Amino acid sequence: MLFNVRYGILKGISSLLCSMSYDRILAIGRFLGPCIMNRIAKQKKRGIRQIMIGLGVSRPEAEKLLQKVYEHIGMSAMEMLYMPRLCREKDHIDDYVKIDHPEYLEAAYAEGKGIVGLTAHMGNWEWLGAGLALHGYDTSAIGKKQSDDALMKMINSYRAMAGQHIYLTGTGGYEMIAAARSMKKNHILGFLSDKDGNKVGVPVLFMNRVFSFPQGPAVFAKKFKAPIVPIFIIRNPGGRGHTICVGKHFYYEDTGDRKGDLLRNSQKMASIMESFIKEHPEDWLWFQHLFWTRPGKIKMYNELAPEDKKKFASGMAEDWNETKGGKE
Repeated sequence: MLFNVRYGILKGISSLLCSMSYDRILAIGRFLGPCIMNRIAKQKKRGIRQIMIGLGVSRPEAEKLLQKVYEHIGMSAMEMLYMPRLCREKDHIDDYVKIDHPEYLEAAYAEGKGIVGLTAHMGNWEWLGAGLALHGYDTSAIGKKQSDDALMKMINSYRAMAGQHIYLTGTGGYEMIAAARSMKKNHILGFLSDKDGNKVGVPVLFMNRVFSFPQGPAVFAKKFKAPIVPIFIIRNPGGRGHTICVGKHFYYEDTGDRKGDLLRNSQKMASIMESFIKEHPEDWLWFQHLFWTRPGKIKMYNELAPEDKKKFASGMAEDWNETKGGKE
């Protein structure tokens, strides 16, 4: 009963927002984002710290940037609920989501091996998948199951409405089988790669710290010999609409040295992601729990030779300083 009530409320809010103009719902989101997010103390503290470390800026600069991030989050939340309206107006999709280099996507699709989409929690990542699908590109992704079942049901229905194929984690491994099948169908398989890879992740330097990079993008790129396409979505200047930024594709460099190749290719992808984030810092989700897994807990890091561990010295210093200050 409670599930039905929550679902009904969410659908009702979504329906109300879809009756409004796009500019109106953006204004609501721009106001609500900071109002709500500033009340979540732990996330605010984490966001400020990670901006300061990642960009090397002062606390006042970090606080100012975080407020812009909160505005963007508020607008993105309203846009997620606006998804039915976006789908209804797919004939005018460029008014909401445009693609800067579709020719790069076309070249990758022409390989016929599926595409590994290297992306991050940039802009409105829900509209990244929806925008690609509504532009006519076969799009898949592995998604995390949300704790709120009512919200999860609505999000998944909206993703399907746009034409996306989402495989949720926690299905006994089926999501990996389904993802592999999507590659064989020549879909773009999106990987949100700014997520902690836990102890089985790959140690990389990212935002001036040691980060456990998820293995997924490298594993799929190697297995299917598929092109890797950097693909991120950013909010347009002024806040209205988004642009999907597509980079030229590249490949997993396989020399036969399994661990060395995994380290090198993962670092390359992490560096591409970091460079794009630094170009568009207002669009990234700075307050994520990115560095949950300490370097000493990452299996591959512990297996490195002493001389290889020296490459991570600068990132280790930041983790040490944070540990001294106490965990959140």
